[in-house]
Amino acid sequence: MECLKFEVFSPSATFKTPFSLKGIETYPLPTYSTIIGLLYTALGRKYGGEKFSISVQGDYETLFRDYIRFRKYNKKDKKFETLPLEVPRLFRLRSIVHILGEEQLLKTFKEALEKPSVFLSFGGGEYPVLVKNPRILKLEERFLESELKYSAYVPDRLRKALYGEGIVFRIPSFYRIENNERMWNWETVYYFPKGTLLEGKLLSDEEGDTVWV
Repeated sequence: MECLKFEVFSPSATFKTPFSLKGIETYPLPTYSTIIGLLYTALGRKYGGEKFSISVQGDYETLFRDYIRFRKYNKKDKKFETLPLEVPRLFRLRSIVHILGEEQLLKTFKEALEKPSVFLSFGGGEYPVLVKNPRILKLEERFLESELKYSAYVPDRLRKALYGEGIVFRIPSFYRIENNERMWNWETVYYFPKGTLLEGKLLSDEEGDTVWV
């Protein structure tokens, strides 16, 4: 079994959660849909229904809070108001991504990331990114007894290999078109921080990194 592996670096980034109430809250890592968007932006075309699996892990140096001007319509007074809005940003974010799928699809993604059709970014151009060293690696199932090298999104079926409960998130992944609208699939994952103890049989790439699929 093989996978496509690459690193993504961003000076700062925010991945807005859908149910932020007061201000904006962020996911701690790029979501699956963010990675899918990055791949197809590099290809220069829209997602076409291809099937593949995604593993996302990584870390950031710190989280800081910024402020932006936010315009909100006041229905009562029938006018726009300008308010300060707090935005959390992940500073110096490094993500390690694995893609599992058909051999030709992995090669297509690899070539696109090496020579993307446009300048790559997160958040529709708001956060520029640097994609480093896309490569095809072999995978092997191994018994691991160690600590997490990076914080990670862990699927429900794999979380028994880790000590602790993790933080549950619902993150968007692939979409389908219904009535000319995008309908997102939502995945339940558990976020475990770097240093969490793990013990169990898991997929690992030939460089020694765990693959969370």
